[in-house]
Amino acid sequence: MAGVLIAMRLRVLAHSLTGSRAADMITGGVVGLLLAVGTIALAGADLVPGAARADLLAVLLAGWMFGWLLGPVYTGGGEDSLRPEHFSLLPLRPLRLASGLLAAGFVGIAPVVSLVAFASLVVYAVGHGAAGVAVSVAAVPLQLVLVLVLSRLVVGVLAVAVRSRLGAALAALVNAAMAVLLNQSWVLIWAAVDSELLTYGFPPRFATVLAWLPSSWGMTAIEAAGDGDWVRVAAALAGLTVLIVAALAIWARLLVRRLTTRPNQWAPTGSGRQGSPLDRLADRGAAGVVAAKELRTWSRDLMRTHLFCYAVFVGILYTLVPLVVDWWGMLPWAGLIVAVMAAATSSNLIGLDGTALWLGLVNPGGERAEIRGRQLAWLLQVAPVTIVLTVVGTILGGTAETWPWALALLAATLGGGAGLLALISVYALVPVMEPKRRSGNPLEAGPIFGQVIGALLLTCLTAAPAAAVAWAGTHFDRPAVSWAAVAVGMATGGWLTMWGGRRAADRLRATGPELLAAMRGGGTVSLGAVDKRGRVAAPVPKLPRGTSTLVTFCWTFCWIPLIPQGLIPLWMIHSGSDSRVWFAALYLDDPWRIPVALAFIALGLALIVTGTVIPLRHQRRHRLDRSPREPSLT
Repeated sequence: MAGVLIAMRLRVLAHSLTGSRAADMITGGVVGLLLAVGTIALAGADLVPGAARADLLAVLLAGWMFGWLLGPVYTGGGEDSLRPEHFSLLPLRPLRLASGLLAAGFVGIAPVVSLVAFASLVVYAVGHGAAGVAVSVAAVPLQLVLVLVLSRLVVGVLAVAVRSRLGAALAALVNAAMAVLLNQSWVLIWAAVDSELLTYGFPPRFATVLAWLPSSWGMTAIEAAGDGDWVRVAAALAGLTVLIVAALAIWARLLVRRLTTRPNQWAPTGSGRQGSPLDRLADRGAAGVVAAKELRTWSRDLMRTHLFCYAVFVGILYTLVPLVVDWWGMLPWAGLIVAVMAAATSSNLIGLDGTALWLGLVNPGGERAEIRGRQLAWLLQVAPVTIVLTVVGTILGGTAETWPWALALLAATLGGGAGLLALISVYALVPVMEPKRRSGNPLEAGPIFGQVIGALLLTCLTAAPAAAVAWAGTHFDRPAVSWAAVAVGMATGGWLTMWGGRRAADRLRATGPELLAAMRGGGTVSLGAVDKRGRVAAPVPKLPRGTSTLVTFCWTFCWIPLIPQGLIPLWMIHSGSDSRVWFAALYLDDPWRIPVALAFIALGLALIVTGTVIPLRHQRRHRLDRSPREPSLT
C-alpha cells in the first residue's frame, strides 16, 4: 500500500512541477535549506557561548516542529496531492490508509529539508561522545517522523473541526499568529539581544518548558547518553515512538469522521427573520438587496468567515507583539492593518461565489447594483471593527498628533480597499472550488497569493495623498493641515470607491460570460482585454515558463528590500533610533546609511515595476486577434 501511494505521489509531483508552482517550490526549498544549514551551523560552531547554545538549538528545533504544525494552516489547509477522499470507496482500514498516506508524505522537498535540519542533532552529539552520536542516529529519523505525523494530524483536525464558524475563527487565529510570528520576529530578536539571552541562556523556567517539548526529546536522549544515563535515553526515545503511534492512530480515526460526515457549510444565523436590519437594507433598492445577500453570505460561508477573522487577528496581534519591548506606538494602527488585510483577502469576492455569477448576468443592467452592493456590504462588515480598533488603539498608545494620521489613513484605505477589491475581483479573478463542493476546510481559497500581495501594495498606495498632507502638517507644525488630511483621506477614499465600482461594473458587463467560463473551466479559459468602448478582444497566450517564474519572483520578494530594508530603516534614521536589529543600512556609518536605504527602496520598486510591465508588454505583443468582438451570453 505504501509503495503504491509513494509511486502515485512521485508521478503527481513530476506532472505538477511547472510554471509558478515549480518556482515557488524551488524558492521555498532554497530558503528552507539555508535555514537548515543555519541550524547545523549553530549546533556545531562557536557562534554563541556554550551556555546559550543548547537553549538556542532547542528553540530552533521547536521552530521546525511548530513550522510543520502550523504550516498546513499558513499555506491554506495543507491539503496534499493525495487526498483521503480519493480513497474513500476502497476497502482499506483507516490505520492502513493513514500509514500509507504518511509514507507518501515523505516524498517532497520539505521532508528532505527537515531531515537536513534535524541532522544538527548528530553535530550536537559530537560533543557528547560516541554514545551520544549513536543515539542521535536513532533520534533524527524519529524526530522527522514525529513532525510529519503531527502535521498530518493538524490537517485532520482542521478538516473535521473547522466545520463551523467558531472553528473557522479559531483556524484564523492560528493562521494569523503564524503570519505575525514570521513578520514580527525582529521584535523578538531585539528583545533577546537587549536581555542578553544570547550570552547567558534562557531563564530556567523557559528552558524547562523547552526541554518538555517533543522537539527537544532527541537532545535530551543525546545529553543523557553522554552522561551514561541510559534509562533517560530509553524514556526519551520511547516517548517519541509512543507519541508517533498515538498521533497516527488519532489521525486514522479523524479520517473516518472526515470521510463519513459533511461540513455545516451554510448554517443559519437567525439574521433572516422578518423585519431584521438586513431586510430593511434590502428594501433600499437593487444594491441594498445585493448588500443584504452579501452580509448573510459573510456570516455563513466558512471561507469568508475565516478570511475576515484572519484580517482582524493579524491587525490585533501585529500591534500587540511590540508590547514585548514595551512599545505601545503600534496600537493606533491596528484598525489600519485590519482594513488593508481585509481588502487584500476579500479581493476575490466574485471568485468565491463560483458559477453563481450567472444569477446576476441574466439580469440586464444589474452589474452596477451587483458591484455597489458588494462594496457596501464589505464596508458595513469591515468599517465598524476598524474604527473601534483605531479609536481604542490611539487612546492607549497614541498622542494628540497621532489622531489625524490614524483617522486620515483609515478613511483612505477603507475607501481605497472598497474600490480596489471590486476592480481586482473582475480583472484578476481566481477560480475557486464551488461552494457546494468544498470540504470542511475553509482555507481552500485557491492560488490567491499573488492577488493578495498586489492588493496589499495597491491598498497601501491609496493612503499616499492623505499621508503626504499629514506629514506636511506634522513637519511644519501646522495642526490645521494635519487635520485636513482626514478630509483628504475621506475624499480620496470616496472617489476611489466610486471610480473602482464604476470601472468594475463596466468590466463585469463586458466580460461577464468570460468570467463565468473562467470559473467553470477552473482557470483554463483566459480573458481578453477590453477596449475603451467596453468590447472584448481575443485572449492572449500565457507567459512562457521562465518569464512566469521571473514575474512570480518579483512579486514575491519585492517587499523585502522595499519595507524591511528600505522604508523601516529610513524611518528609524529619521527618528534618531540607535537600534540596528537586522536592517543592513543601519550597520553603516554616515553618510552611507540613507543612500543604502534609498537603494533598497529603489530595488523593491524596480521589482514591482518589472513584475507589472512584463505581463502588460506580453499582452500587447501577443494579442492573437486585434479585432474586438462583442460579448454575448450565448
